[in-house]
Amino acid sequence: GLSFVKGLAYGSGLPFVGVDHVLAHLYAPHLAEAIEYPYLGLLVSGGHTLIARVEAFDRMEVLGATIDDACGEAFDKIAKHYDLGYPGGAAIDRLAAGGDRRAFRFPWPSLHKGEHPFDVSYSGLKTAAANQLEQFWDRRYERTPENLAAAFQATAIDLLVDRLLKAVEHTGLRTVVVGGGVAANSYLRSRLGQEQGLRVIFPPFALCTDNAAMVAGLGYHYLTRGERSPLDLNAAARVQGLRRLYP
Repeated sequence: GLSFVKGLAYGSGLPFVGVDHVLAHLYAPHLAEAIEYPYLGLLVSGGHTLIARVEAFDRMEVLGATIDDACGEAFDKIAKHYDLGYPGGAAIDRLAAGGDRRAFRFPWPSLHKGEHPFDVSYSGLKTAAANQLEQFWDRRYERTPENLAAAFQATAIDLLVDRLLKAVEHTGLRTVVVGGGVAANSYLRSRLGQEQGLRVIFPPFALCTDNAAMVAGLGYHYLTRGERSPLDLNAAARVQGLRRLYP
């Protein structure tokens, strides 16, 4: 994609601007309503899970991140493991609507070593749901795909919301902007909607997953500021600071 755009810009004489994928996801809600900076950004997608203080369209400070699997990645892997459907996040969300979260009591990560107040981990939850299901099954409930989906979803999202609320308390910021594919999750939207005193802004459903509008919207601000990117700009699959080391 990057190579194609470079060629297009070079051949047509159009300006070329490189856009940070993470910042673009956090910018997506700005396409639907006016949002003032600073705010807490919550990015949850198949590739990233992070909590950040967002100061401007091109500037953020990462407060918390995943130390292993991203939230959406865990959804996708569990859905694939049990053949629940594709895309995994949407399939689990759909099944969870008919399930009971109390059927499985999945553990939270301890992250007790070092300073990790806003970080998350999903490898343990993924392992528990995929390989240790019997251990966490409450036999008063049926072992159904719907109950599994409801319990897994609730555990994954509640962990995320817990870390986010700690960041709210730490920063004093009362506006939360959510981006990424998991922003479409109904339980996340409901769970955050219940928090009193918070303004929580989600992107429209069409702008939750990767889309050209969020990239173009962010690129517009660079262009109006007179910035251009060099044609030797390279892509980076992993960005330092967007994942944590443990401990």
